[in-house]
Amino acid sequence: MSGLPELTETNFVGKVSIVTGGGSGIGAAVADRLSKLGSKVVIVDTDEKAGQSVADAVDCDFTNFDVADLAGWEKLVAETVEQYGTLDFLCLNAGIGSRPRGSSVKDDPIPWILPNYKNVLAVNIDGVVYGAMAALPLMEKQGSGSILVTASVAGIRTQPPDPIYALSKSAVISFVRSVAPALAERGVRINALCPGSVDTPIQPDDRRLEGRPMSPPEEMADAIGRILISGDNGGIWIASSSDYPVWRYEFASAIDGPPS
Repeated sequence: MSGLPELTETNFVGKVSIVTGGGSGIGAAVADRLSKLGSKVVIVDTDEKAGQSVADAVDCDFTNFDVADLAGWEKLVAETVEQYGTLDFLCLNAGIGSRPRGSSVKDDPIPWILPNYKNVLAVNIDGVVYGAMAALPLMEKQGSGSILVTASVAGIRTQPPDPIYALSKSAVISFVRSVAPALAERGVRINALCPGSVDTPIQPDDRRLEGRPMSPPEEMADAIGRILISGDNGGIWIASSSDYPVWRYEFASAIDGPPS
């Protein structure tokens, strides 16, 4: 997997992880993977029933709050430290799209851009920035910490069916790349994983009906675990298909002039 380390209990036993969006999809798979590797896991979700169900199944803690709430983040980090004494891994996975459930990728996205714009950006952008900044003082104090943001290939290429989702994912990719040097000075690493089509509730139904290939959430959980312990910083990792390994995306730049 592009030089990423193998997952072993050595890297996770005695460690503490927070996973947002842990009530389903990639977040639930990450919680299960890290818990089985020996990490103490706290999952976050706004769906109390789903979140508690996952927590019971994978033997982890659950807290119900909106990731766009900075005060909620500060409270969560404080409570996690009070209970476990540390926070080693932060998986900022919670995300939503602007398309209504049941809509088709062929539907015109314009009618739901303004009604859903602020909510999508609050969850997908504020939830990342607030989470990272709430955890940073603790991680800086302990001199270590690894943050993983679940972005999307939609943040790199065009995504006509959901422009606001694409906007939010482009934003967090830029945030990860730009904030990484400052975090490194504090002993903290941050990276992003950009999945392609993954079999999660956010996927439109017509993609399933068409039989389009989708990666299982468990593959993304494996990639996230490996990136968390990779030692990389500011990396944007692509996981576009089960047929290809996860690979580090390198951005071409012609800002200083056109190629010769």
